[in-house]
Amino acid sequence: MNALACQPLRILAVATDEPWPLDSGARLHLHHVLRELACHADVTLALPGEPQHRAHLPADIAVEVIPNSLGLNRPTPGVRRAGLAPCLARRHFGWRASLAAWLEREAHAARFDVVLLNGAVSGQYAPYCRVPVVWNPQDELVLGTLRAAEHVGWRARATALRHAALYAAYECHVARRAAATIFVSIIDAAYARRWAPAARIEVVQNGVDLEYFQPTDAAPVPGTVAFVGALDFAPNIDGIVHFVRTAWPGIHPRGRARWLLIIGRHPAPAVRALDGLPGIRVIADVPDVRPCLTQAEVVVVPVRQGGGLKNKILEACAMSRPVVATPRALAGLSARPGLDVLTADSPQMWVAQVDRLLHSPTFARAIAARGHAWVRHAHRWAAAGRRFLDILASAARYGRAATYCRSAEAPAAPRAWPRQPGPIAEQEALCR
Repeated sequence: MNALACQPLRILAVATDEPWPLDSGARLHLHHVLRELACHADVTLALPGEPQHRAHLPADIAVEVIPNSLGLNRPTPGVRRAGLAPCLARRHFGWRASLAAWLEREAHAARFDVVLLNGAVSGQYAPYCRVPVVWNPQDELVLGTLRAAEHVGWRARATALRHAALYAAYECHVARRAAATIFVSIIDAAYARRWAPAARIEVVQNGVDLEYFQPTDAAPVPGTVAFVGALDFAPNIDGIVHFVRTAWPGIHPRGRARWLLIIGRHPAPAVRALDGLPGIRVIADVPDVRPCLTQAEVVVVPVRQGGGLKNKILEACAMSRPVVATPRALAGLSARPGLDVLTADSPQMWVAQVDRLLHSPTFARAIAARGHAWVRHAHRWAAAGRRFLDILASAARYGRAATYCRSAEAPAAPRAWPRQPGPIAEQEALCR
């Protein structure tokens, strides 16, 4: 038997930021993906600086720091022929010559079987890897840009459209050269296929830490509504400010002691200005959001912009809290509107849905119970990790004829690149 047949898959994961603390969706995603991959493969994490939170990484992961002093010996032929899109992307995103040089020196078959490039910006370094590359941008850039352009003036909209055109060309360039490109949402993946129809686009939805976000026996505080999210993130700022201006004035007067708790890190000035308005408290930079979620009778997710997958919905459902969200926030999720979660897309609907949950604890508990059952079934990190491993293994195997052995707990890797059957594939077809 070939000696390679008894070796685990050797994965080089490249990140531009340390996956801790878990104060952003990108860090949370990478942290859990690495933790799951480390159970079945040899994982090396390459970072641009010394990790400050090494104790929070899985013990089995090796960490390599990319020296800032490295320089490229020569531009690769692939880069010289790349064309306009990579050059504009460098100017727009920025460029780290030390990272390109390190990959050129280290990302070869003697050390690794496959490279996992994490984050949208990292895709521009794919030509410097001499083993198959899987690109993990998580969110699709064009979708979020176009959605943000819906709520700005014409000059800002013109700039957004120029950025969207650049992002489409950049995504097409990288995705066509990567062995696979992974998005967390079927909506994002469907948009990416418009720009790169010949590329291998895959969907791996986020999980939720079901051991951390668990229901408690503590009763919620009557009349409490909560919003949780990064309060310096533009879609969150837009969503909660719009909710306070249009829907909260209709919700607050309908019952005594109704409170809206706005919880998150680094509140922007527009969010801080909401603190002290009738029935509103802004709670900034709490170390643990679970006590705040426990207080809430209702969790609202009024985002109108952005793409990707909303972790705040998964976390609230995992804690058995009833959720009201915009259809856009629920896009790409398999939750059943009206059964697992409630939806609202106008001030009148927000008032009606939130008021219904606050006035009917029995109905609220039923929604919360179905949402909890849904998230436990559909959003486990272990399942996401296995899917990542299958994609990476397929990329390595088809990039060069290498095989590997996984631990007994992991299912065998597929022999081809089949599109997964079932509800996700059906929803993808509808999005095209």
